[in-house]
Amino acid sequence: MPEARPPIKLDFTSGLDQLPARPKMDAASTQASVIAGREFGFEGRHLEKLDGRRLRSRGANIQLNLKVTEEEKQRIIVAASKLIQDPSSPIKNLGEFVVFAVDSLKTPQS
Repeated sequence: MPEARPPIKLDFTSGLDQLPARPKMDAASTQASVIAGREFGFEGRHLEKLDGRRLRSRGANIQLNLKVTEEEKQRIIVAASKLIQDPSSPIKNLGEFVVFAVDSLKTPQS
């Protein structure tokens, strides 16, 4: 069995105080870079990165568990997928599909 190598301690902090100071940016070249960037269509940084989960949130926070057969599950998934993938459909997820299905069953009682 080969002998284990002795561990090596990596030191990333010694000598940091001896590093040269960072050079100051030239204001003229910085301004020229900004002007050139605007000519090519760069506007600058976005203010905030948007969280897609918050944009898609519709306030649904209660879980609903259903027991169905495998065939029923596939029928539901196929029907929901058609509406979810349709860009003109207001349905964007399975929860909205279930609500849509229940609402479509409501008919005036005659």
